[in-house]
Amino acid sequence: MVTKKSFGKYLLYGIGEIILVVIGILIAVSINNYNEKKASKNQLESYLQVYKQDLEVDTLVVGQVLKYLDERKAHFQLFLGDSVSAKTYQENPEGYGIILSYFPFKLQQKGMGLLEKYVNDTEIEQDTLISNILATHRFHENLIKETVDRVSDDIDNNLTYFKEEQPWIGDLLTGKIDHPDMMPYLLSQNYKARLAVHSTFVYGNLEPQLKAIQSFNKKTISELNERLKQE
Repeated sequence: MVTKKSFGKYLLYGIGEIILVVIGILIAVSINNYNEKKASKNQLESYLQVYKQDLEVDTLVVGQVLKYLDERKAHFQLFLGDSVSAKTYQENPEGYGIILSYFPFKLQQKGMGLLEKYVNDTEIEQDTLISNILATHRFHENLIKETVDRVSDDIDNNLTYFKEEQPWIGDLLTGKIDHPDMMPYLLSQNYKARLAVHSTFVYGNLEPQLKAIQSFNKKTISELNERLKQE
């Protein structure tokens, strides 16, 4: 009986020790999970800050590009008109190289890359703001990149054509506009067609895409400010 009573005490003591160890493990796991979530939250907040800064830079850059395009729009409309003449070019020399240049730019990538890496590397609950950012930003960015590539390719094709078919291009690129073959070509239907195609790339595609991402940027910056203020 003494032996059975001692065994019972030791058994209860052993069970109590096990319970204490389990409780300790659960507390440690809970603390570790809390620390991981807090670290993940702080990391996401820092990434959102970087992304917001990128959007602010992009907003300034896109604003400058839109201003540049708007200043040139009247020239495209003028030289695509039916009344264009040699005098039109003399009074508006900007028209000579209007399909041979554009405003190169590139959207920021760092913040977007960090957010994508965070989502891929971290198991987080569905976050509506992050999901919308990842989907919408890349959608606009891909459209713009594709269109900018088309604009650039069109300029390259025009330069190649002029180099091979219109020797006076050398004079034009060095500021000379008195070559006798230059004006007949600039008033031709061939050139007008090239001008129309380039105008479509720029004002039919690129300009509305830039306005769309500009609107997205401003809306997202406002949402990020609210989100970061709550954090």
